[in-house]
Order: sequence, then structure tokens, then C-alpha cells
Amino acid sequence: MAPLTSSCFLVEGVTTDRDTKKALQSLYDVFAANGLGQATFEVVPDEPTRLWIKHKDGFAPRRETIDAALARAGKYRVISEPDVDTGSNHAD
Repeated sequence: MAPLTSSCFLVEGVTTDRDTKKALQSLYDVFAANGLGQATFEVVPDEPTRLWIKHKDGFAPRRETIDAALARAGKYRVISEPDVDTGSNHAD
């Protein structure tokens, strides 16, 4: 079994519990299709929200894929590349 690692994206628009639930549901659909692990949002007042995603080492989620899933859920968007470089392979 490949080791797990995490990537962190900064996102805009996810600021409440309701936003978090809507965004996570949309991400779950993408994760199930691409073999990605868990996700959690870290909401801090006056800072961009952090989206942490667990995944197999070497299979980092693509920014475009995560951004599209968030946009389907509401007025949410990714504003950074992931902060963890886990290899050159990507999961869509």
C-alpha cells in the first residue's frame, strides 16, 4: 500500500459550516471517482480557508479538478497551487 500524504489548497468563499458541507459533498463525488482520500477545511477569520486533502503519495489532486468541484457547489474557488509536491503523477 502506498503511503499517504496531504496537499493544502487555499480557497475563497468557504467561510461557514453550510459552505463547508456543500463543498465537501461536491469534493466527495470527485474523490470517489479518482481514488482520493479525505478532505477537511480549516476556516480562520481574516485568512484564506485551507483545504487539506489526503491522497496516495505520488498522486496529487489537480488544482483544476478541485476548483471545478468547488465551483459546482457554490461561489467557491481555489486561489493557490497545492503546497505539497507529492510527485509528478496526478489524479483527476
